Amino acid sequence: MRPCKSLFSNSSLSPRSAMKWDFRHHLLAQIEMLRGDISHEELSSRLGDVTERCLARYIAGKTFLNDDDIRAVAKALGVDAQILARAWAASLGLRAPDRDAVSWMARKVYGQWQQFSPGANRGVPSNPSPMAVIRARYADRLPVTPPPLWLGANADNRRRRDTPENRARFVRAYEMLVDSVHGGMSARDIGAMRGISGERARQLMVAAAYAWARSERINLSGKLVPFKKDARAVKNLYAGLRFFGQQQFHELTAKDATRGRPPRRR
Repeated sequence: MRPCKSLFSNSSLSPRSAMKWDFRHHLLAQIEMLRGDISHEELSSRLGDVTERCLARYIAGKTFLNDDDIRAVAKALGVDAQILARAWAASLGLRAPDRDAVSWMARKVYGQWQQFSPGANRGVPSNPSPMAVIRARYADRLPVTPPPLWLGANADNRRRRDTPENRARFVRAYEMLVDSVHGGMSARDIGAMRGISGERARQLMVAAAYAWARSERINLSGKLVPFKKDARAVKNLYAGLRFFGQQQFHELTAKDATRGRPPRRR
């Protein structure tokens, strides 16, 4: 199966180096074949933001898929996860075990990604910052006036005591957090206004964000908010699906045309 060069960053691949893209290409093909009557819009809705982002990042070569991701994709397609895993493995010429093919395939995916992905050596990019999560999902809940909290470590067992000094530190950090969330200012600009470095401003804002989120029982997991650059990855995911769908259509058309031809006279 030929790679679609417009979908991936590698503009020219030798037959040997192109092998590293096979896992992702074959997964796209399997999703397209198992999609059936489900439209791409409906598939996007069924996948949900988190699974769609994980799948798109895997196709873009940024990270790998784990067991739960494969199961979530299978659920969106309306098929058993073991069936998807075995079909994916078979398309690659691999023979998945009869039991727990999903975990077996996930290990294969991780090994292949770790061996060939240029991002594997650098590690997976960090999740969006707590400020970005609050800005995207909880900005309306973040009051401008600092709440009566104090600045402590993130871990519960390392919290600092409630002292006037720690409350004053929290107020200063919280004001910077408000500038970031409601004012849209960068950590560098916020730090420059207060005579500190951008990195120190970021650290204080993160501490204030987690202190406030704990008091509001808010989860600041980075998975809740997609990366700014992931919008392109998600778009390319469906471009890839359409590519393989069109490719299958052309192949079926060619087969039908071949069947309809009269035999050649000798």
